[in-house]
Amino acid sequence: MENFYLMDLINAVNGSFILGNPHLPITEIGIDTRTIKQGQVFFALKGKKDGHEYIKEAIEKKVSAIIYSRDDVDFNVFYPNLPSLVKVDDTSAALEKLAAFYRKKFRLLKTVDVTGSNGKTTTKEMLASILKQKGKTLTNKGNFNNRIGVPLTIFNLTSDIEYAALEIGTSEFGEIKALCDITLPHCGIITNIGSSHLEFFKTPQNVLKEKSSLIDEIDDNGFIVLNNDNSYLKNYIPHISKKVITFGLYSGADVYAKNIRLWLDKPMFDMYINSHHETIELPIKGKFNIFNALAAAAAAHGLGFSFSEIKKGLKHFTPPVMRMQSYTLKNGATIINDAYNANPSSMKEAITSLAQSYPNKEVTLVLGDMLELGDKAAQYHAEIGKFINSQDNIKNVYLFGSLVSSIKNELSKKRSRYFMTRIIICEELMKEANENTIIFIKGSRRMHLDLVYDELISMDRAKKG
Repeated sequence: MENFYLMDLINAVNGSFILGNPHLPITEIGIDTRTIKQGQVFFALKGKKDGHEYIKEAIEKKVSAIIYSRDDVDFNVFYPNLPSLVKVDDTSAALEKLAAFYRKKFRLLKTVDVTGSNGKTTTKEMLASILKQKGKTLTNKGNFNNRIGVPLTIFNLTSDIEYAALEIGTSEFGEIKALCDITLPHCGIITNIGSSHLEFFKTPQNVLKEKSSLIDEIDDNGFIVLNNDNSYLKNYIPHISKKVITFGLYSGADVYAKNIRLWLDKPMFDMYINSHHETIELPIKGKFNIFNALAAAAAAHGLGFSFSEIKKGLKHFTPPVMRMQSYTLKNGATIINDAYNANPSSMKEAITSLAQSYPNKEVTLVLGDMLELGDKAAQYHAEIGKFINSQDNIKNVYLFGSLVSSIKNELSKKRSRYFMTRIIICEELMKEANENTIIFIKGSRRMHLDLVYDELISMDRAKKG
């Protein structure tokens, strides 16, 4: 973060200066007293936990200033060790306002915002790997894709950063626009529209309505990158007045793939941009990751990157954790961890890709609940069960959670088992797996099925020989 002053912060957030030094330099922002450092500015956010309850701890850790909103905080008990104090109407809104103010200091920065129902994180990381070929690039880490995480990411901007590849998510109408007001995107990528966040949005059409607000927020000289194979997005293209670059698996798109080879350890395909093509090798499994690579390539092409820079960036991209991570056990079985998240469309795509990549192997699925699907959660899970029945090389289905009972009810053609604990899943897998087995793990993040992957590796390493 580059220095500015407390008075700049006060003006940016429309705050009231209560106490301290208005010329105090601001060098870091914090919201969590577990990780906050001496000298940071502490924003007391109201969320599942109210940051105002941790003001005492923040003061003890010698923060330089506190941004707060509650009237009932008694600062007298902390005298004379008080930091600078600024009162605002809403600390979360103030954090967003400050981030928007700070972002505007970097007028030459080229920002790409990435959203969609699936593939946001992997596409963002692929794009960042390409952008780094030319200049220093900022990305958001982990789940920093919301109205708290994005502002905190923006505060990491410095004048030597030329590009920002930022994932933006949404769980309510208006969130995409609010995030774009902070990031000021030159380019936007919508990876796809599918069955995600239906607990709030109810229908994919509403998901499209929210995601497509990104298009309106792209600056006038910018462009939008869309999945031409997604029917929702393809049908929406005629309504867009800004420059559009499409990607997909067919030649109707501006950036497309041919000659796909999924059964290799590192998937390969021929990427076409305009009339030129190159063979691309990806360090991550799954046909859906070819879509992600095409999306990243399309954005980089629009930003003026050469084919060789795009190819090099994709080759050296490091896959995010819990996205098609793989490990081979001593008995020859392969575990694939895709447990970062799950919704109906990503579940089907992953299982299809798995069958295509390992046609001669026996697949054991370890599946957890798909969350945030609203009233139709049971129906969506049942559809996954019917879909699994149609996949020939799936041998076993191990289920963990409550909603997955609807999957089990449809598994008439597969051997399925329900488990109460993750450790028993691991014990059974270690007994049954062999060199012909692929173990695929997927579920919503809150199901913590990544622990199955970690435990299997731990058990394997503990074995003698």
